[in-house]
Amino acid sequence: MRTYLKRCRWGELLLIHGDMISEYINLYGEWCEGEVEFFRRLLPENGVAIEVGSNIGAHAVALGRFCEKGRLFCYEPQRVIFQILCANLALNNLTNVVAQPCAVGDENSWIEIEGSAYDRPWNYGAYSLASGFSAEAGYAGEVLKERVLLLRLDDDPHLQKISRLDFLKIDAEGYETKVLQGAGGLIEEFQPAIFAEANTPQNFEAVLSDLRRRGYRCYWVCSRRARSNNFNESQWLVPGQDINILGVSHKRPQPEDLVEAKSFADLERNGVTLY
Repeated sequence: MRTYLKRCRWGELLLIHGDMISEYINLYGEWCEGEVEFFRRLLPENGVAIEVGSNIGAHAVALGRFCEKGRLFCYEPQRVIFQILCANLALNNLTNVVAQPCAVGDENSWIEIEGSAYDRPWNYGAYSLASGFSAEAGYAGEVLKERVLLLRLDDDPHLQKISRLDFLKIDAEGYETKVLQGAGGLIEEFQPAIFAEANTPQNFEAVLSDLRRRGYRCYWVCSRRARSNNFNESQWLVPGQDINILGVSHKRPQPEDLVEAKSFADLERNGVTLY
């Protein structure tokens, strides 16, 4: 692994040569900034948020700044990536953030996951607990085996004394419903806004069904990975978008400017805004 520092929109970040998200940040000085702007709407400065799948902290740094008088709880199971996350939180003086090297799911146990030297160009942000580095394509680098704690959010001692939960962000590469099942008590008590990746029809249907059972309505939040008004003013815009849904409890005011997510086929129709 080779790392380097880069001044970005939300602060200085430690990045990894060859890592896809790091390369985007190096080029644009930001990562899916449309999503970040959207998060600001959901998280007051004294708010409490959870981010499952924090990766190197590209969004955690911004979230930590938004809730500077509150708390952000981050979870990242890849040991080396977790160390980069902690470096980025420290570089930006985010003492209100609690980071843990844990996987999050629907049970408490120890599991074995893939690790590596992170020296091969790859999309390490697509890491999956189920398939490791090969979630998108076969990983040709050296793979090591490491043990990591798998934790239900409802059972995390750090969350036992929180008095509010405004925002739950989940980017768990297919583990989203397991995360939700392990956080049922927190969701029932606090009714947070829930932002989850839903980039395949199967994942979308699973998350949609789970949130509807909890009395949530779901909306599309789809973002471009690169925008013309990026921090570095780079005009070379690499195509690509991220597909997410926002769940809002029926007990909360519903957003009037978002398209309700009813079917994955919605993405092929007009009306779904790219942020």
